[in-house]
Amino acid sequence: MGADNVDVFQRLVFSVPPLSKQLPAMVALGVLYSVVTFVAFSEFTPLALDPPTLLPIAVLLFILPFLFAGELFHRALPRYPRTWSFFLALTNQFVTFVYALVLSGANDVGNAWSIVWLLFITLYLINIFVLVLSTGIDHYKRLLVVALAEPAALIVAFYAFAGGNLGFSTYRHVFAFASLLIAAAFLVLVLAIVDYLIRSNTDVSAFKLTSGILQNDRASLDLGVEARPAVETLAVDNGERLTLAAPWIHPGPLGGFGGGQLSANVIDALNDGSNDETGFFLHVPCTHKEDLSNPADAERVLDAVTAPEMTARASRLVTESYGEREGYADVRFHGRKIGDREVIVLHGEGIDDYDTGVFMGDVDHDEVLLIDQHKHDIQNGPDVEIQYGSAEADRLKRAFDDFRARLAEAPLDDYAAGFALAESDQHALAFVESVGGEEVLWIGVDTNGLTPDVRETADRYRDAFDEVIPFSTDTHASIHELANMRESDTDAIERAVERAADDVAPASVGLASRRTEPVKLLKNDYNGLVFSVNILIRLTVIALAGLYVLLVLWLFF
Repeated sequence: MGADNVDVFQRLVFSVPPLSKQLPAMVALGVLYSVVTFVAFSEFTPLALDPPTLLPIAVLLFILPFLFAGELFHRALPRYPRTWSFFLALTNQFVTFVYALVLSGANDVGNAWSIVWLLFITLYLINIFVLVLSTGIDHYKRLLVVALAEPAALIVAFYAFAGGNLGFSTYRHVFAFASLLIAAAFLVLVLAIVDYLIRSNTDVSAFKLTSGILQNDRASLDLGVEARPAVETLAVDNGERLTLAAPWIHPGPLGGFGGGQLSANVIDALNDGSNDETGFFLHVPCTHKEDLSNPADAERVLDAVTAPEMTARASRLVTESYGEREGYADVRFHGRKIGDREVIVLHGEGIDDYDTGVFMGDVDHDEVLLIDQHKHDIQNGPDVEIQYGSAEADRLKRAFDDFRARLAEAPLDDYAAGFALAESDQHALAFVESVGGEEVLWIGVDTNGLTPDVRETADRYRDAFDEVIPFSTDTHASIHELANMRESDTDAIERAVERAADDVAPASVGLASRRTEPVKLLKNDYNGLVFSVNILIRLTVIALAGLYVLLVLWLFF
């Protein structure tokens, strides 16, 4: 994901353990926290605790409130997963333990009182913040009540143990309760302001976006402008049919929002079994400005996939590197003529995306298919985006034009090919081309960049094939995969390569281009969305830190 993307969302996503692990962990940790807290209070406070009090401490302070909250969040909030609910409760259980250790170091009753109430307020604010992020802000009234249940259970336990016998005036009790409500109101106000500011700039709710991404919802963004982008179709027929769709649309921005699931939707549709064809998605050099606004427009992309005129003649693969001469670490083109048309593959080391006009501003899509390999590391991708009209773009265009001139001179020979999809939950393609005794292997994966094991797999085939071209679709279908994916199903990919190599037979190949019916692309609205979300989410973090400092000053001074 490039530097312009909403990369902050990756930090919100991680794997939540299953309930079968969380429930025993909550009970076991509750007992452990109770024992450590008991020892800390016995060692560092003048309190003379009896061992029999250990069990009620464990049950009333570290287990029951969090079991209650874990089940309540799931039942009271629509579609809130039980695993998320208990994970939030587990997090709060740990926060309570940390505050208990801090409490054991309190030097007087007044500070102890403030620490206890700071704990209750902290738990309440954590609940509000997490629930708003993961469910949206529209139901904030219900969230305020549900989020209070857990600290309320602890407050009851606190008063049952000692809270009513500390000698504080009624005013101190009222002040403590009022502080909790004021802090909650302030947090909701901050979140509402953030949501309002983003809505006013982009007409998108930041919390609807965040909750939708976390819950993998599918939704349209009311942004963008109408366009009719080209969809290029590369087809191969060796007795069976392979259709490679290359729309001049970026598969983003994220998850189910807009066109984030475009590549997966296209691949699924091309392989639905109704026409006995194999299909895959190719990523062209473009940026998030070409993201679909409405996920339903993927149907119009599919409608533009067409059947090209076929030829049985193609050139051997032409490869040229322009890195040293043009000032880049590595800019490389692979190309093949198919009849009088060209298929070119681009790799730019350290470059994430390119404006659509950088290469194709004066090139007919009917004549050239340009593919971006997008083979960077999936977790360590580049953040450079090449803007049309820049000096970098001019150098790349000169290299592209020079390469096309070299490719135009390549002679044609008989064409053969074989292909196979990986039999796996992960979309992957193996595609072998044979021209004039030269064999080229393509390995494509529906990911955003390549996992290290896919690159290693591609490298192992370099002795068996004259050239190996690994590529990804640059999909943004799953923010969870963007955040967590470290490996791919390479066994399934290797089996697909074997089947594709065995399937090589004389074939015909063709390239065609067709414009879609009108669709909405984000264009410059994407910048407004990204800048607003990135800036305001960071401002929210600062506001929350400021709120916590004010709470400490408010309660202790």
